[in-house]
Amino acid sequence: MFPELSGDESRLSPDNPIPWTYKFDWQTKQLMQGPDGRYLRTKTYAEYLEEAAKKILNTRRFRYEIYSERYGVDFLYEIGRMRSGMSLPVIKTQAEEALEAHSEIERAEVVDIRFEENRVIFSLEIEGVRGTTRTEVSAWPR
Repeated sequence: MFPELSGDESRLSPDNPIPWTYKFDWQTKQLMQGPDGRYLRTKTYAEYLEEAAKKILNTRRFRYEIYSERYGVDFLYEIGRMRSGMSLPVIKTQAEEALEAHSEIERAEVVDIRFEENRVIFSLEIEGVRGTTRTEVSAWPR
């Protein structure tokens, strides 16, 4: 009735698998799909950190109930204000704090932050539990 398993359990090792997340198309605001219709997932740890950073910096805190109060950023509440009314150092600090609240990110540094057209561009250096990466994140359509 029940299948019999063969093999030795000692061969099993407590692997620490690389975390993954679904890839998001930031132009269409939809999850990316492969040719077979399945949603695409990140494959490498660096890709995972980049996608997590994009999602965090493009999510307003308290917007979605599925996320904890530590997920997302507060500066998105400032959408529509003139540049002179916003402080890039404050946005930089909020971004670093939001990224470091993620369980996989040990240290996040905003190396450069600038306005470009209607966006804020972050150049990031992220140190995760399993590795580091450098990336650029475009956030905040105004």
